[in-house]
Amino acid sequence: MGIRADESLNRFMTISSQRKQRFADDKPWTTSAPGGHAWYIYPLYDWKTADIWTWFAKSGEPYNPLYDLMYQAGVPLRYMRICEPFGPEQRQGLWLYHVLEPERWAAMCQRVSGAHSGGVYAGHDNQFYGHRKIDKPDHLTWKSYALFLLDSMPETTAEHYRNKIAVYLRWYQKKGMEDIPDTQPADIGTKDIPSWRRVCKVLLNNDYWCRQLSFSPTKSSHYQRYRKRMEKHRQQWGILCNNN
Repeated sequence: MGIRADESLNRFMTISSQRKQRFADDKPWTTSAPGGHAWYIYPLYDWKTADIWTWFAKSGEPYNPLYDLMYQAGVPLRYMRICEPFGPEQRQGLWLYHVLEPERWAAMCQRVSGAHSGGVYAGHDNQFYGHRKIDKPDHLTWKSYALFLLDSMPETTAEHYRNKIAVYLRWYQKKGMEDIPDTQPADIGTKDIPSWRRVCKVLLNNDYWCRQLSFSPTKSSHYQRYRKRMEKHRQQWGILCNNN
């Protein structure tokens, strides 16, 4: 299969990691599947956007005509993507649906609650999705607001976030920071500046894998084992456990 290693650190590490088992020493673009019963082969891993479209131009092979519509709508090549529409990153492109495929967009608005609001607001820097600014109740600190948000979630979801946040807090404890600040300048921007306000942004944005706290998704095959291990660690650390 082909992967875009320059788009994802996980994909890059798939190719560059020295810990991966390879099919052969001269085939670094191969990795062993979990259990060792098969091999993943990535002969194309370093192509950039220009390389892909150069190949289509030279080969004359067919491609999805949606890309032509995106080009006509003024979308830069590096931002052209066909993907599921409602992910944390993908929903910022919802506005394109009513431009490119109005009939499909009408069906989406009928079937998915909030699709129209997402198309209006998700691509803008406003308080609706908390991209640039978020608010809290005046009588709460950002830390107490974060704990309130966790307590208001379904327990399974809350535990998922508590595990991630506990690792985040523990990392800063090891760096000599007993607790992260309530707020810091520029703490809800693209750079990971630790604060409870940033944690609140993660929760309000429904950033399930906590990418804004510098996490990567946990592999589904390891997730249950990860949860059990984290429950023990939180008790040992005394962070976001039932006793505090």
